[in-house]
Amino acid sequence: MEQVISKKLSEVFNREVNFDYETDLRNEGLDSIKTIELIVNLEVEFNIQIDDQDLLIENFSRVTKIKKLLSEKYGVLP
Repeated sequence: MEQVISKKLSEVFNREVNFDYETDLRNEGLDSIKTIELIVNLEVEFNIQIDDQDLLIENFSRVTKIKKLLSEKYGVLP
């Protein structure tokens, strides 16, 4: 799942990303617009609908947090 998330981040950032999975993506340029784009890309990729209460930039600030949210709450398997 980390590879898929990294691929989606590369699409959002328009460049190859080689972040550590614990890297704070906000320090790498993740802003509110890029977060929305990432969320939409993840919803399409995994055929899910992320609940409004989960649409917090904090939930998408690290690859590990994204993976945890998707697997624990939305049943996305690695």
